[in-house]
Amino acid sequence: MSTSRVHGEYVVWRRLTALPDLARLRNSLCGLLFDAPSQIVVSVVLFLDETCLGAFEGGLFPVEVCVVRGTDPHYLRIDVSGSRLAPPSRPGFMDLERSAAGWGVVHDSEGMKVWAYLTLPLPAPSREAPPWSRLDVCLPANPTWN
Repeated sequence: MSTSRVHGEYVVWRRLTALPDLARLRNSLCGLLFDAPSQIVVSVVLFLDETCLGAFEGGLFPVEVCVVRGTDPHYLRIDVSGSRLAPPSRPGFMDLERSAAGWGVVHDSEGMKVWAYLTLPLPAPSREAPPWSRLDVCLPANPTWN
């Protein structure tokens, strides 16, 4: 499910129950980060893949992912929760220049949560949002259930 908030935040929330759901999440992220440098997009997708695949390989569904993109300031917040996740190695976005980033793992009674936060560079002023949006294309038939 994707939504826009009053203060310029864009939210993508997915409940992943199989690998096709992860592919839809990747498409949504590419649409959400359309104006970000490619190395940021790739490192975020790899972070999510590495985190979620541990649950998929063990058959421990579901995995819930919430991604928030803020526009003032420009940032990305990622929260992944599940019964057993694979904490990723040091994410690639931690080493990017001119970007503040952090990530961590929280264990609780229901499993674990992996979170990440990174600032995004200001988009080029001439770069406008595309006339189409992958966020609209990737919504499930009934977005209230996913």
